[in-house]
Amino acid sequence: MLEEQATVIEAGNGTLLIETMARSACGHCASNSCTTSVLARMFGVRRNRFRLPNTLGARAGDQVVVGVPDSVLVGASLLVYLLPLVSMLAAVTLADAVEAGALGQAAIALVGLGLGFGLVRFIVERGASGRRYEMHLLRLAGGAPVPFVTGNTAGVEHE
Repeated sequence: MLEEQATVIEAGNGTLLIETMARSACGHCASNSCTTSVLARMFGVRRNRFRLPNTLGARAGDQVVVGVPDSVLVGASLLVYLLPLVSMLAAVTLADAVEAGALGQAAIALVGLGLGFGLVRFIVERGASGRRYEMHLLRLAGGAPVPFVTGNTAGVEHE
């Protein structure tokens, strides 16, 4: 399970509004010249807010640990990456069957790719996945930074 520490912004009516901070995938070395660290500095830290059921009795200001099962991450990755690709390949196959020229095949491939991304968005927004893709409130953090399960041992930095 992938775990992340979050701050409770608001608590009430049996729900929590939590905030996590998106970090770059990099940060393991002291290099300031690699592309990943340059892009991370350019775009800064992005904060994400989520509303979850308050199953732990947490209060505003508390640090909590939220988690997403590994199987959910794999499924979401397959949906986001494979569905548009398969859609694009199907469109190119159709374009080839109707003997469209090279430019026509390229245009139809882009349309297929766009339709694939649109289908992913439709699936996610319509909730076809149900509650499967939601994160879960795991435990109170107790004030100590919680490392990523993926091996990142850096604590959460707050601005």
